[in-house]
Amino acid sequence: MLPSVFLSHNHADKPFVRRLAVDLHNQGIPYWLDEAEIKVGESLIEKIRAGIDKVDFVAVVLSPDSVASPWVQREVDVAMNQEIMGRRVKVLPLMYRKCDLPGFLLGKRYADFSEDSRYPTSLEDLVRSLGVVFNKNAYAPPSGATNLSQAIDRAWNKALPMLTRPFHRPFQYMGMTIQDAARATGGTPNDVGNIILDTDECHMCLEAEGNFISYVDVDLKRTAPHRQDQEFDSEVVLGALSINPSELELIRRKTHFHTYYDHKKRLKISVSCLYDGAPLSVGFSSKYYSM
Repeated sequence: MLPSVFLSHNHADKPFVRRLAVDLHNQGIPYWLDEAEIKVGESLIEKIRAGIDKVDFVAVVLSPDSVASPWVQREVDVAMNQEIMGRRVKVLPLMYRKCDLPGFLLGKRYADFSEDSRYPTSLEDLVRSLGVVFNKNAYAPPSGATNLSQAIDRAWNKALPMLTRPFHRPFQYMGMTIQDAARATGGTPNDVGNIILDTDECHMCLEAEGNFISYVDVDLKRTAPHRQDQEFDSEVVLGALSINPSELELIRRKTHFHTYYDHKKRLKISVSCLYDGAPLSVGFSSKYYSM
């Protein structure tokens, strides 16, 4: 099993951290990021402490803002105590914006992300420090296509923040057994095996075929009411679900629906407004891929 990483940072450095999270994910490395893990109403302190307890490494993103942040200091204190006590957790400093190293990190070698030209080399250095072989084929430098970090930023600007579990990356439930999907989402299958989850933010239905999940549909309630003759930015919706638009091929675009293919996962992804007044919905299907 690959090691996991807690990304300790200040909110001012969020765009960099989101980019880093995407690249770690592409390398197959699980990461813990507050906006993906903490739901509204949950205790920040308890969730952060629990997050650090579960990971193998704590990557501290260093900048003038983060070294002055009591939250970052608290996160690093917890991680350093565990490192001193002999636990596997190790603290890895990442220099994003030049600043003086805090005393508790003096003597530790850091990965230098302070210049964008150094990003690929520093990312490879970080991945190797985690004990993982760097996959060059999985790293895609930013291009003209909208990447995940940009899509998430655009979603935030549209008051559509990145959704947390179980709505985070809903394609992950495709092909799961009903039992595994129920455990992963915390939902209860109905008489036909479908799992329905409903919150103030989302309505999600995992449809079963036999003993497996064959279709996932997510309604983003904040986008309602929408009209079928109203244009929309599907990349914003995908960003809110932590789906990288640059990994998809847009094959059809109409006013009320956009259709993508994910060729790696062999999925058809549809973003649509089903009727006037409805929210925007995202559907995932493997049956209709390439059809």
